[in-house]
Amino acid sequence: MKNITLLGVEGCPTCARLDQTVQAAIETLDFPVAVEKITEPEKIMEYNAGGLPAVFVNGRRKAVRRVPEVEEFVTWLKEDQA
Repeated sequence: MKNITLLGVEGCPTCARLDQTVQAAIETLDFPVAVEKITEPEKIMEYNAGGLPAVFVNGRRKAVRRVPEVEEFVTWLKEDQA
């Protein structure tokens, strides 16, 4: 299973767009993906992401301060997929 971790804050329009994009990407896949949303400042700081919103796939930072395209998410999630 692949894991996506989203770092952001409640009420952020960019973070809301990010959520929608992630869901759209997951709908195109034929394998399970777990999504964790982190909004607590203390937990966000532990990731040392460098900005918000931030996206981690399987623990690797993939995007900061932007909303990746659906195709980018699909590519990241298919990496190392057998």
